[in-house]
Amino acid sequence: MITMDESRLSELLAEAARRGAEQAISDLTLYTKQQACEMLGISYNTLQRRIVERKIRIVDGRIPGEAIRQYLSERGRNV
Repeated sequence: MITMDESRLSELLAEAARRGAEQAISDLTLYTKQQACEMLGISYNTLQRRIVERKIRIVDGRIPGEAIRQYLSERGRNV
């Protein structure tokens, strides 16, 4: 059994909630193709190929943060 005082538990829960909110906002953000290239560490041509291959989803000409996170996690990299 692990014990923890209530104030420390409250701090940890608040931090988890903050990180979850940040992740949700990031997932909903739409990035330009150039921004996505920088975040993914790939060239524009490679990004275009991944879009055609349906490995990266595009919405209204932009890349959702969730698609970037998913692509990176499939390759064992963290955002």
